[in-house]
Amino acid sequence: MTKPTTLLVRGCIAAIAFLVPCAARAQALVADHYELRLRPDFAAQRLAGHARIRFKAYPLAASASASRAIDLPAPNLEIANLRLDGRELAVAKTPTGWRIALTETQANTAESWLDLDYEAPAAEGLVFGDRYVHTAFHTCQWMPCASGDLARASVAIDLVLPQGDRAVASGEAIDTRGHRWAQSMPYPLYTLGFAAGRLDEWRDPAEPRLRALGAATDADGLRARFKGSAGVLAFFEGKAGVALPPRTYTQLLVPGDAAQEMSSFAVIGHEMLDPIVETPDEDWVIAHEMAHQWWGNLVTCASWSEFWLNEGITVFMTAAWKQARWGEAAYQRELDFARQRWQRAKDAGFDKPLAWPGEYPSLRLRRAVQYSKGALFIEALRNELGEPMFWAGLARYTRDNAGRAVRSFDLQAALEASAGRSLQPLFDRWVY
Repeated sequence: MTKPTTLLVRGCIAAIAFLVPCAARAQALVADHYELRLRPDFAAQRLAGHARIRFKAYPLAASASASRAIDLPAPNLEIANLRLDGRELAVAKTPTGWRIALTETQANTAESWLDLDYEAPAAEGLVFGDRYVHTAFHTCQWMPCASGDLARASVAIDLVLPQGDRAVASGEAIDTRGHRWAQSMPYPLYTLGFAAGRLDEWRDPAEPRLRALGAATDADGLRARFKGSAGVLAFFEGKAGVALPPRTYTQLLVPGDAAQEMSSFAVIGHEMLDPIVETPDEDWVIAHEMAHQWWGNLVTCASWSEFWLNEGITVFMTAAWKQARWGEAAYQRELDFARQRWQRAKDAGFDKPLAWPGEYPSLRLRRAVQYSKGALFIEALRNELGEPMFWAGLARYTRDNAGRAVRSFDLQAALEASAGRSLQPLFDRWVY
C-alpha cells in the first residue's frame, strides 16, 4: 500500500486532498499573443499604437516564486491608459522600461488581457524615410514587449494608413487592402515587424508567393533586382524539405545598407542589392535574408550563445545557392570570405567555440565566429557526411524543429540520425 505522504508528494491526490490541502503553486505569466493597432505619423516620425497582450499563467517549480509584476523592456515608449481585464493599472518607469505591479489574484489568473496606448519615436528599431516606415531589430523599440527577444508569440497587426498606401507585416494579409495582417504560429519577438507607406510594388508572375515593395523604386526597378528570387526560393525549399513558411514573402527595398530578416518579409538596402543590376551573381543578400525564413525564423536558436545556428547555417546556405546557380568558383569565393573573417578572430586571439556563452568584445568578432566560423563548420559537416547524408540530415533538422527553439545538440542529433553514427568529435572540436 502506498503511503499517504508519497501521494502528497506526487501532487495532492483527490482522495486525500480534503485532509491535507495543497499550497498554491507559484505561477509565471507568459505573454503569448499580441494584437496591435498602429498609426504611423510620417511627418512627425512617430508611431501611435494600441496594444492588447494576452498573458497565460503557467505553474513554476515548487522552489520558484511567482512574479507580482509585468515588466515591459521598452524604455523608448510612452505608455498610458493601462487596463488589465478592464481594470485600470498604474505603471512605473524603470531604467530598462516599465513595470506594472499586480495583486496576487492578478498574478495567478489563468488568462488575462493587458490593454495599453503608447507612442514610439523614430529609433534604431523604427526607421522613417521619405513617406515610409519600416521596423528593424530591436522589436521592443516600436511595440511593448512583455518578454525577451527570443520569446515566441503570435501577432495580429492592423495598420491605419492613408488611402493608396501599401504595407507588409508579419504573417498573412487578412483584408483586401493589405493593411491587416495576422500570424497564428508563434514566432520570436525579434522577427516581428511591419513596413508601410507610399511604396511601389512588383509581383513575380511566375511565382505568386513572391512580392517586392520599394521606397522610391518603381516596378521596373524592383523587377530588375528581384527577378531571380524564384530560383532562390525553389532551391531552399528543396534543401529544407519544408515549404516556404509564409504564404507570401515580401522583399522591401529601401535606401541605405539595411539587411534585416523578419517573419514573412525582409528589408534590403540599395547599397546591399544594387550591384546585382550590373553583376547578376551579386545576389547574396536576397539569398541570405530569404534563408532566414527557415533557419533563424522557423527554427530559432534557444539562446544568443547558439546564434550560430541562425547565422552560420544561413551564410552556408547562401554559398550553397551560389554553387547551384553560379558554379563552384562562386561557392569557393563565399567560403574564402568566411575564412578571411574567421581569421580576424584568430588574429585577435578570440577564436571561440561556436556555442561559447560569453560576451563578445565587438560585433565584428561575433560575426567572425558565429557567422563565418559557423558556415565553415557546416561545410566541414558536408565534407564529412557526403552529399546525400548531409542534405538529408539538414532537412530532418529543419522538419523536426519547425516552430521550435533549438540548441546545437538538435542539429547534431538530426545529422547523426541521418549518418547512422556519432559526430561527437567533430562537434566537440568546433561547437562545444
